[in-house]
Order: sequence, then C-alpha cells, then structure tokens
Amino acid sequence: MYAIFNAMKNLVRNLGRNILLASVTLAVIICVSAALAIGNTSEKMIEDTRLQIGSKVSISLDLMATHEQGQGPDNLASIGIEDYLSYGESDYLDKSVFSVQIPMYSSTVFAVDDETKGQKEWQNQDGSVAKAPTLMLVGNSDAETLSEFASGEREILPGGKMPEELNECAISSDLAELNNISVGDPISIQGQSQSAPNYELIVSGIYSDKTAAYASPMYQFQGLVHLGQRNQVIATYDAVMSKGYETDEGIDFQSQYYLKDPRELDKFEAEVRSKGLPRDYSVSINQEELDKVTGPLAGMRGASSTFMAVILSLGGLALALISYLAVKERKYEIGALRAMGMEKAMISLCLLSESVAITIVCLALGLFAGRAVSQPIADSLLAGQVSASQAQSAGGGGKILMANGKTQTSGVNSYTPISEIEVALNAGTMVQIAVLALALALLSGMVGIVSIAKYEPLKILRERG
Repeated sequence: MYAIFNAMKNLVRNLGRNILLASVTLAVIICVSAALAIGNTSEKMIEDTRLQIGSKVSISLDLMATHEQGQGPDNLASIGIEDYLSYGESDYLDKSVFSVQIPMYSSTVFAVDDETKGQKEWQNQDGSVAKAPTLMLVGNSDAETLSEFASGEREILPGGKMPEELNECAISSDLAELNNISVGDPISIQGQSQSAPNYELIVSGIYSDKTAAYASPMYQFQGLVHLGQRNQVIATYDAVMSKGYETDEGIDFQSQYYLKDPRELDKFEAEVRSKGLPRDYSVSINQEELDKVTGPLAGMRGASSTFMAVILSLGGLALALISYLAVKERKYEIGALRAMGMEKAMISLCLLSESVAITIVCLALGLFAGRAVSQPIADSLLAGQVSASQAQSAGGGGKILMANGKTQTSGVNSYTPISEIEVALNAGTMVQIAVLALALALLSGMVGIVSIAKYEPLKILRERG
C-alpha cells in the first residue's frame, strides 16, 4: 500500500512531467480507440457480407471459358431443368431459388421505346415466322430475393400487390401508363413462335421503377426493347413454368443455391458433379460481387491497422523516452530512498504504479474521446475508399457473350459497394484498447525499472554532494 500512496503523491509533486506523460498517453489511446473501433466494425461487416453473398452459389454455363477455348455453340453441354431442381435437394443447402426469363411479345401491350408497336418479325431457318420480342416475362420462386424490390429501387404502388397466383403479374408504372393499364386489368402475352405458349394474366400490382432503363446502353442502341427494365412482366416461377417447359431451350433459366455454411462450397460442387453436372458449367460464389461490395471496407480496415501500428510504435518510443528522462531527473530521490533502505523492487513498484495510474485516467478519457471521433473519421475514410473504388471500376463496359439464347457479361459494373458504416465501440474492442494501454504503461514503467537497476545509492549521493 505504501508504494501506491507514494506513487499518488509523486503524481502531484511532478505535475508538469506527468501532464506531458499523460498527454502522450491520452493521444495514443484516442488514436488506438478510433483505429480499433473502425477496424473491428469493418471486419464484422465484411464477415456479415461474406456470409450473405458468399453463401449464394450459382451454377451456370461458363461462356467466358468456352469462348476462350474456341468452343462453338454446337459443342456446348446442356442440362435440363430437372437437373437444376435435383441439385437443390442437397443437404448442404439452406434454400434454393429458381428464376426464369422468357422473351415475349404482345399485340395489345406495347413496350416502352418500341416504335414498331410489336410489328417487327423475322424468319427462322426452318421458314417459320417469329415475332421480335418486346417484353420479358420474369418468374421467381422467392420474391424476397428480387434485389430491386429489396433495395427499394422498385416498389409496389398503393392498391397493388406482388403476384401470388398462377394468373397474376406485376408491371412497371411506365408500361402501365403507356398502355392505360390498371390493377385488375387482364393482359395477353405470347411467345415469339407460333407454337409458343400464350399467357393470360391479371395485373395484381404496378411498381415504380428507379433502376437504369437498360443494363447496357448497347441494348437500347440495338433496339432490344425486351431487355429494357421497364418492359418486364413479373410473375411467380410456378406461373411461368406452368406451360410445361422441360428444358431451358429458348428461355433463360437461373438457379441460386444458398449454402448453410459457405465453407462447404467444395463439398456441394463434388455432389452436383457426381449427379452429372458437365465441366462446362461452373459452381461458384460471385467473388466479383463480394470484392466490389466489401472493397472499401477492406481498404479502410487496412488503413486503420497501418495507422494503429504507426501510432503504437511512435507512442511507445515517446513514452519510453519520457520515462527515461523522468527517472534520470529523479536520480537523487531514488538514491536517497535506496540509502534509507528501500528495496529496488519497492521503488520499481512505485514507478510502475505511477505509470498505471496515469494510464487508467487516460484510458477513461480516451475511450470517451475515441468513441466520439471514430464515426466522423470512419465516414471520411469510407467516402474516400468508395470514390477510389468507383473511379477504378468506371472504365470499360465489359463484354457480352451470347450462345444458345443465353447471355453472360464480364466486367459490367452492376454492384454497389457498401458506403455507410456505423462504428461501434463494443466491450471486446474496449478490452483490446485496455490491454494495449496497460502494455504501454508497463513499457514506460520497465524503462524506469531498468534504469534504476544501474544506480548505486552512495555514488548518487556522493555526486549530489
């Protein structure tokens, strides 16, 4: 107890030097608090995003690879819809989502941007006449996975609802306004060829649409109006498939599989390969999407880690130097105490107690201040990282490959990086900060202890005399 009481008295006696020591300690703790809070929050958000995006698996024909290998459309492998459905029965999966898109046309519902009013035709190689598509019939087995509605870019207007029955659909407000369609009105759409099935649907909902009119400007330039976002007719998966499609020929069938554990991707791939999935098809998470979404967070996490390492290094050196000079100034006091019979261990404990007491006070203040400054710092850092990410991905429109009625894009910038973060200084982070702060206190205290070991009391007093 004497060591502690004596340490408290010395804090007041050497007020100027201790204020300097406390200022450096406080500055280090504030910087470390902000860096750790930002780094840990970024890490958690990256992990949460990885679990969401990383658990989503796609099985699709790898058109990029087959194109690079020089394989023609006639040599591409194909699998049936029943195969996709069988892959969804895996025990590794949490759920499966199936979607389908079919190009359609209508003689009564005119498409947005279609100047021909549905009259454009072409002749197939077999001599049959086909209508040029103007609309896109979209079916999905899980409405909650429709990203445009989840993000708020699309929203069902009051008085309507998402389609639930086999004869229901939803259309954009642009398409509805162009054709004077209201909720409850019937619409008729049919496939391109004369033998293609027709759909008689009731409009259950009309949605506002803030998405880009076309995924690629090239679609609009080439007059592919059925690829326009405003010309989609949304129905349920069961409604679209109720016409008896058994293969994905002439339709764009997509499957999304959600793993229970993203680490079991290899096991899931081995299972679907054993069920006959050809090597021309890839089984993968969308790594491009994951990197694009989490890129700014990863950059901010790296910046905060580097900043913390620099602050700890410089702060540790500064505290060690101040402690060394402080002990040197108190050499006579230490010599007198040693001459009075005080053990080196007791003097060392006094010096260490002084460092710990200063650190505890600075820790309380530093946690409060660090919490206050971490959010604006994080906002500034993240804004810079997002701007850099957008500038890096702005160039190039990518390339689009088409084969057997399927399309695949490469380099199309369709993912939005995380641009907001709510920094939290939780209990785990505060424990980390406390451990680092006490480590700095021990470091500065050990410098004094090592210096004391070199002092001989009689020699100190003789020099003083």
